[in-house]
Amino acid sequence: MSYARINTVEYNSEADADAAAADYAEKAPGEFTEAQVLLSVRTGPTTGMAVSLHPDKAAFERSAPVREARLARMKDRVKSVQMQEGEVTLAHAR
Repeated sequence: MSYARINTVEYNSEADADAAAADYAEKAPGEFTEAQVLLSVRTGPTTGMAVSLHPDKAAFERSAPVREARLARMKDRVKSVQMQEGEVTLAHAR
């Protein structure tokens, strides 16, 4: 069963959000190599959401050190992060 991580992030400024979105778009596909889907959504001038879909919980757990390293790199840009996780009950794309 696929497993997902949802990060909701508030950045210190719009410039920080811009830089973080660009960094994620450039680097995340090479960092989260087991992820089946990486989705980044700009939800406001200083907020965003990132969703990663993994083939199973074991792959999800293997990605945790990568997530921690990414957050450590972004710590000066980030005001807060909320993370949720769970089994994927629908993954539909056209």
